[in-house]
Amino acid sequence: PRPAPARAPTPCVRKLGFELPGQLRNLRWESHDRRAPADDEIEVRVQATGLNFRDVMYALGLLADEALENGYAGPTLGLEFAGTVVRCGAAVTGYAPGDPVMGFGPASFGDTVTTGTTAVAALPEGVTFEAAATIPSTFFTVYYALHHLARLAPGEKILIHGAAGGVGIAAVQYAQWRGAEIHATAGTEEKRDFLRLMGVSQVYDSRSLSYAEDILARTGGQGVDVVLNSLAGEAVRRNLDVLAPFGRFLELGKRDFYENTRIGLRPFRNNISYFGIDADQLLAARPELARTLYRDMMALFSQGALRPLPQRVFEARDIVAAFRYMQQSRQIGKVVVTYHGGLPETAPHGPEPALALAPDGSYLVTGGLSGFGLRAAQWLADKGARHLVLVNRAGPTTETAQQAVASLREHGVSVIAQACDVTDAQALQALLSHVRAACPPLRGVIHAAAVIEDGLAQSADAAQITRVLAPKLQGAILLHELTRDDPLDCFVLFSSATTLFGNPGQSAYVAANAGLEALARLRRSQGLPATCPRWGAIDDAGYLARNDTIKQALQHRMGGAATPAAQALSALEDMLLSGTDELAVLELDWHALARHLPAAAAPRYADLARLAGEARDDGHSSDDLLAQLAELDDAALAPRIIELLQQEVGEILRVPADKVDPGRSLYDIGLDSLMGVELMVALESRFGIRLPVMALSESPTLDKLSARLIPALRGDTRHDDEADDGIATHIERLAAQHAQTAAPEDIEAISRRVRASRTETEQGLAQ
Repeated sequence: PRPAPARAPTPCVRKLGFELPGQLRNLRWESHDRRAPADDEIEVRVQATGLNFRDVMYALGLLADEALENGYAGPTLGLEFAGTVVRCGAAVTGYAPGDPVMGFGPASFGDTVTTGTTAVAALPEGVTFEAAATIPSTFFTVYYALHHLARLAPGEKILIHGAAGGVGIAAVQYAQWRGAEIHATAGTEEKRDFLRLMGVSQVYDSRSLSYAEDILARTGGQGVDVVLNSLAGEAVRRNLDVLAPFGRFLELGKRDFYENTRIGLRPFRNNISYFGIDADQLLAARPELARTLYRDMMALFSQGALRPLPQRVFEARDIVAAFRYMQQSRQIGKVVVTYHGGLPETAPHGPEPALALAPDGSYLVTGGLSGFGLRAAQWLADKGARHLVLVNRAGPTTETAQQAVASLREHGVSVIAQACDVTDAQALQALLSHVRAACPPLRGVIHAAAVIEDGLAQSADAAQITRVLAPKLQGAILLHELTRDDPLDCFVLFSSATTLFGNPGQSAYVAANAGLEALARLRRSQGLPATCPRWGAIDDAGYLARNDTIKQALQHRMGGAATPAAQALSALEDMLLSGTDELAVLELDWHALARHLPAAAAPRYADLARLAGEARDDGHSSDDLLAQLAELDDAALAPRIIELLQQEVGEILRVPADKVDPGRSLYDIGLDSLMGVELMVALESRFGIRLPVMALSESPTLDKLSARLIPALRGDTRHDDEADDGIATHIERLAAQHAQTAAPEDIEAISRRVRASRTETEQGLAQ
């Protein structure tokens, strides 16, 4: 990819942190002093960060600092990144500012990371920053385990557990390259189907121990030569049962190590080997070996033997959603966080900035002689542009266009206004050549050209579809290709909110806008500017301004008023200043829209539905509730508490609050032990009372949980003494479920951490 433009050094850097562990909503972007890299270090401007489960556990307070201190990244959030080198230490060779790189580094969630070069490499040719961020931890772990330790050979059989996760997919790729026979497990049918699409034919359910018998049957009783394990408990014994003589057992999990789980020696009579895998520790303790392995691993990407993982990408502004997504184990492959929109400010700094365009640059607006495109051209002039190139297919033939051009010229703006079909490559190239010869350098493009032609998809012919697709999509692609070498500050593609919700009768228009959004993502991955606002209905300019009946129908469907052009362009100014992209700018009433939207219940709309539900809240906040304790009996209090519980559970599960059935077990609707810890902390924060962590296991429905809360709210503390014992028990159970570090000697330390978090919460409420 093309290196991102260099940015001036700043006196501080932004890193992801939290004031108190226990709730993902506590994640925040913090400012830290910027330090110069040491002699053997490089400083990298981060473009993408890979999210790992250890980050989620750490944020929830379930990994004490002591559990991370011996690792390469230490007790920080984020351990792998992809980005662009900013500065190099005096002793560093092979890297220079502007180089795109990827690797391991502490506190990798942030705008900048400073790290040694033990495990850093150049991006493979053609790999985006987002894709590169999926590589370091997963493939390095696999290469260390399967290549260096197990020495997997062609023709050998390997069993890969959790094969649809990041490490699992990397292991499948490596095993396929080595020519091994692959047996794989995964926890859902969707993930098992994905593995079959990867070419793995022998796939089993990781949640059932019957895989052992199935493997023995398929291999004629021989079993497998290598097991890459992430399961715990009884599954370990089953894995040993299917391990052939001279087999190698590779343990990725930590639970059995720290619980000192006993394994009988009998299986080892067959010359089997057992390895504990901790790549993070390898990086810290044996840097020379790590450097060699990392270099050899990256060579396989250059050869095409390995490929980056599938990824689910979140923007930094949605960091809590990214952590929740991994918390719920929803991903296939890797969760990646990017920074295209910059980092949210923790506090305002001085007056709001204003966009100031270069007066010595030229700005091209397609569709710029009518409607919203013309209004955008006038806005460019208001922001300082003094050289405009306005084109559409017909040229300035209307009285409105002629008057607008004359007005711009009267105000000192140089305007070229002419006809140009943006779908004609030769015509567009001729226009750009003329601009480069006769005008200041081209500094910006706004692509507002569009054709709207309603009609049902089933009756549309190729000519109709082309008439709609070509001006938007073909024109945008030509502009992208023909302006790559111009010093552009902005490249704006006008998309539509219909890509989010659809629009009956406009399938080609929706498809064209979706294509613009994909092009914008491509440009950003290449280090080129791109902003793609998704406009809702524009009230006073463009197509809807000329078609009031259609505007009224659309407003009825969306449940909100059309947006004035000035307000929309103000939002565009904010997007250009912040670097934010692909935001929708519209007013809507979710409840009105949902009536017309067949997919309203889909997970992608869960946040909208949840926010709409909160907006309809009749003021029954926890403060109101606590204030009315003396006035309400238990029967009146229960439904009010249940409403608040539904909001908390809905936020954690990312589902509308009204979809949480008070009578159904929370574990049946997707809550797991990890989320249960967060829910308990949230309830303590909201109500200011102490609940035992095991209360959720004992009262797993909202009806039962509310019945448990009511006495506590009224001051009945009979259950308080259960809390401390419950924490330790719950952590042990949590470790069992997630196969994470929870040594007996660490249980008390982690318990103290949860208690401390609760105490600090209560002190904050008291203040």
